Amino acid sequence: MAKRKRENSTESKIERWIKEGRGQGEGADYLSWLEIQDVASNGYATRNLGWKTQRKHHFLSELELQYFYTLEWSPYVVDIREQYPLLQFSSPYLERTIEIAERFGINHPKENGSTGPLKVITTDFYLTVKTQSGFKTVVRSIKPTNKLTIRELEKFDIERTFFKEIGITDWGIVTDKDIPKTFIKNISWFYDAKTLDNRPNLDISLVRKLEPRLYKAIKTEDLGLSQLALKYDEIFGLEYGSCLFIIKYLFANKIWQMDIMNKLINPTEKLEIFDKKTNQISERLGGIS
Repeated sequence: MAKRKRENSTESKIERWIKEGRGQGEGADYLSWLEIQDVASNGYATRNLGWKTQRKHHFLSELELQYFYTLEWSPYVVDIREQYPLLQFSSPYLERTIEIAERFGINHPKENGSTGPLKVITTDFYLTVKTQSGFKTVVRSIKPTNKLTIRELEKFDIERTFFKEIGITDWGIVTDKDIPKTFIKNISWFYDAKTLDNRPNLDISLVRKLEPRLYKAIKTEDLGLSQLALKYDEIFGLEYGSCLFIIKYLFANKIWQMDIMNKLINPTEKLEIFDKKTNQISERLGGIS
């Protein structure tokens, strides 16, 4: 392939970021190519470490964060890599995406819209998923339906083709129409309660001890969730907010279950949870660290 003359004023930045490890690694070792401070947008970062990766995640939109919650909840998603770069990790870094754009007769994305130098294209989610036949790579791009312009679809053509040519064919677009709104509100309510690390007054032995009493109270008492939790903070002699956090923890770890997709958790109302088998719950609590 003939060497092309192109804008490369960002090449030093690409080299620096590659040396930092951005866009590389897996699990806890992966570094997002873009972090929220790198772009002029209202980005979002997870306050606590991700459930699956045990690292902080960076998202460029609320819709990306919402889709991330569905990935965290899924038992099939093993690894989540966001803001994954479409580049070669040695110069010429952008050769593949430039060639694809030229082949399709479309403009390669640039920094600062259409006025800056060529930029690294990133995909929103590069995922490792467990299937019946083993592990596979899945790629998803996130975009609101009202922003699916012709230009955005052109950029998606570059992205889809890039991955197809390196052997990744499970690529798709996720829009706001695909996001289960009630589920997102529920998981965002208890997402930060996956572990007890930030609650020095709580430990797993205390949760194991209190869980049956809280379960019985929720099933038998006609109190709103927040009111009931405060009542049992006083009964157990705990710091206010402890029982509500325990309840969130039990949901985050799928120890307690409810119709999370269709029934919104409203702390002012009585909570409806599924019946449980005591021996199974005890075993699952025993396995939490």
